[in-house]
This record gives sequence, structure tokens and C-alpha cells, in this order.
Amino acid sequence: MDIKNDKITIKPLRDKDVGIFSKWLAKEYIYKWFCPDGEEHKMAWLDEVNNRNTQYHYMKHFIVYYNDKAIGFCLYLDCYFEKEYIPEHYGKTVDEKETVFEIGYLIGEEEYLGKGIGKIIVKKLIGEIAEIGGKEILADPDEANVLSIRTLLSNGFVKVKDCDYRYCLK
Repeated sequence: MDIKNDKITIKPLRDKDVGIFSKWLAKEYIYKWFCPDGEEHKMAWLDEVNNRNTQYHYMKHFIVYYNDKAIGFCLYLDCYFEKEYIPEHYGKTVDEKETVFEIGYLIGEEEYLGKGIGKIIVKKLIGEIAEIGGKEILADPDEANVLSIRTLLSNGFVKVKDCDYRYCLK
């Protein structure tokens, strides 16, 4: 399969997309990274996407499409609103909205793995964040998730320490 960059799009997650996201989370190769604490973690993800317009308004969730087929998920969140997690995990405090963001992504359809789509997704997230004036992007892949780390590094992220990768927007 020859993937064309211009055929990859990200569109805001809709209520009707929650089912496919839930299906993807249950896949072993995704579950191990997105739900390291088990079912409780999966339920937290589903709560987040179901309450994205209220409690989690500072997070932007997307479905990734190849042509018109849903193949993955990605998000970014404004770190200003994560007053405990960001300082604890990254050792930094964010005092201003829309300056520092964290990203996450997955490819939910196996036949699209290993095709460079993760790199395209990260580029698109960088573009979205640049458009709103973001200054820095954080990512926290598990160190055993070598493919995700390679994807981040190939997009210009720099490793600060284990599970702490950062990208500075110019």
C-alpha cells in the first residue's frame, strides 16, 4: 500500500466515533500503551472522550482518516489545565494558556501500521498547535514503545529524559 500524505486527514472526534475508539483501545497493541493500568485506564479514556465538550474542554480529540476510512486517533491538550500531572511528570509548571501542549496518537487499523502514518499524524498535530500559537509540545511514550519514540524523534522531538520528549515551535 502506497500511502499519500495528502490522503491523511484529522477531523474532530464526534459522538458516533466513540465506538470505534473504544474498539481500538481494546486491541492488544494499543491497550498495552494507552491502558497500562488496565480497564480502569480504558474507562478513563472513554470518560474523557465522552466529556470532551465539558469537563475536558481543553483537550482536542481527532479521528485520523485515510481517504474516508477511519484508521486512527490523536489528540492534543493544553497543559495549563493539568496542574498536577504536568509538573509531576515533566517537572515544569505552565502558567499561560495555549503555550504548552501534550500530544497522543494511535493507529487503530493494523493494515496501516508501519506505513509512516504516525509521522504524518504528529506533523499534523504540530501544525494544529502552531496555528493556535503553541510554543512547546510534550509527549510521554513508554520507553519500550520504540516505534512511537522513533516517530517523535523523526519529527524533531528531543528526549529530555525517559518518557519525556519535547518539541519547540519557532
